[in-house]
Amino acid sequence: MVQVLLEERARRIRRTILRLAATSVGCHLGGSLSMVELLVVLLGRVMKFRPEEPRWEERDSLILSKGHAAAGLYAALAEFGFFDTEELVQRYNADGSPFTGHVNAAVPGVEFPTGSLGHGVGLGVGLAMGYRLRQRSNRVFVVCGDGEMGEGSNWEALQIAAQHRLSRLTVLVDRNGGQNDGPTEAILSQASLVERLRAFGLKTFEVDGHDLDALGRALEEPSEEPRAIVARTQKGAGVPMFRGKGPHYATFNADQLRRALASLGEVTP
Repeated sequence: MVQVLLEERARRIRRTILRLAATSVGCHLGGSLSMVELLVVLLGRVMKFRPEEPRWEERDSLILSKGHAAAGLYAALAEFGFFDTEELVQRYNADGSPFTGHVNAAVPGVEFPTGSLGHGVGLGVGLAMGYRLRQRSNRVFVVCGDGEMGEGSNWEALQIAAQHRLSRLTVLVDRNGGQNDGPTEAILSQASLVERLRAFGLKTFEVDGHDLDALGRALEEPSEEPRAIVARTQKGAGVPMFRGKGPHYATFNADQLRRALASLGEVTP
């Protein structure tokens, strides 16, 4: 029953992402769709939070390092009750709206404004160290893109995390194989990513990033070390017309939205 509920949540989140692509400015579509299961498992199975009290002191923290995929995070936060989905769709990227195209900390449930790639892991390490100094049990989860793992600042932060055995830190890499300039492997290969993460001292798992149960088991595996999960995903996942080739950025007209929703098994709202 829980699995079915999470699958339904993932479908609704994808529906919202497609609707955001049909707003006047569109959204980063491919990478938003690829990480949906990561967000669903974190918010629906693993993390501790209170939507009605976003700054609750005992909450677990979620940092979206690939902040350009704001549409995906906003859609997930709406699904889990932080704010209304229709408000998000109506105000997304509008003048004066907190729902900006890169994640904005004014949005309930968003910890940091991000989008300058390579910064999220460092933020997560600092937050995890801060919680430890305060003798708090809060966990920190950072979602990165595979392309940004070419940033040296990530590896410096991971080395610090391992040195201090920040066991309540988890880094999830959305390994969708694409970035703004083309295929990740053609730009800066991440073929040895799993081995490098292990060499840096992280307890590392490689899983199907669209398998909710596999993700959940990896996230719940006990560890005395910081954890890394390399999630093999597809750009555009969950929407058959985009699977494996989802555009990095998209702005739909009404007909494109209709066809995308039909591909998802939905009808135009």
